[in-house]
Amino acid sequence: MNILDDIKKLLGDDWVRFEEFFRETLQNKVDLLNTVNNYLLEHRGKQLRPVLTLLTANSFSACGQPALVAAAIVEIVHTASLLHDDVVDNADRRRGAASVKRIWRSNIAVLTGDYWFARAFQVMTKYKETRLLPWFNACMVAMTEGEIWQLEKAQKLDITEDDYYQIIGRKTAELLALSMACGAIVANVDEAVAKRIYDIGYLMGMAFQIRDDIFDYEQHNQSGKPAGNDIRERKITLPLLYALRQAGEKEREDILRHIRHAARKTRSVTKVIRFVHRHKGQEYAEKVMLEYSGKAIAMLQELPGTPYRAALIDLAKFMTTRRK
Repeated sequence: MNILDDIKKLLGDDWVRFEEFFRETLQNKVDLLNTVNNYLLEHRGKQLRPVLTLLTANSFSACGQPALVAAAIVEIVHTASLLHDDVVDNADRRRGAASVKRIWRSNIAVLTGDYWFARAFQVMTKYKETRLLPWFNACMVAMTEGEIWQLEKAQKLDITEDDYYQIIGRKTAELLALSMACGAIVANVDEAVAKRIYDIGYLMGMAFQIRDDIFDYEQHNQSGKPAGNDIRERKITLPLLYALRQAGEKEREDILRHIRHAARKTRSVTKVIRFVHRHKGQEYAEKVMLEYSGKAIAMLQELPGTPYRAALIDLAKFMTTRRK
């Protein structure tokens, strides 16, 4: 049993009720949409975001219907964003299985993503949890900005380390931060406390994304993400950024040339991976990742000493040690 299974067991009936509520929320009268939805439910990911919401709510002794609603909304928004990402990235695989875009084509993937986004706000309104609306609006704007910014930098190949942190903050960390903040908001904590919880989630999200980016340079990772995939998409992430900074001008220009050709040439992908290994780009990224996780763990110590806080600390560590 892995850490997330252990945590779902700790959440007990709250997790069972969440899963029932989540499935019911997506039911509709369109057969094709139900078929796609059921496929997505059968190929669920880690469900990390609703876990964070429910753990945070329980940390403040407030895991009732509002927490279930918040947890469902964050998972719906996350799934919708992945459906759109697979179209943008022309991805045929997701979580080790064929993507919706691959099976039903891009138009169905985009429209299903649209439905899930719309459903999130419909659920929010139905259960009168509109206090979450400003937080979700800000998060979704940030997520879109991050994805577009990354595409822009992939074209120009002029990304800086500061650009990188801002991009992953928007495209990944914001939603993990929101997942935790929602758990605090539905517990009716002070705004300052909710913001503090948000900051913890943001740090954990940064560590999570850096770990994801390190996978690209591991030949035998278990993430379902092929090694070198980011390179093929001309995404310059932290391991490669560091290596480029260490290289001389001539070598740097040579590697940038290989990145431009990586989509068509496997040899170029291999060359870039070896370059990052040689300049210890992974080691640098791991160091930064651990700094983010360490800050989150230190801040989590401020929460009441419950099994839920312990589980959140375990999750902060999991961000840096996960294999997929």
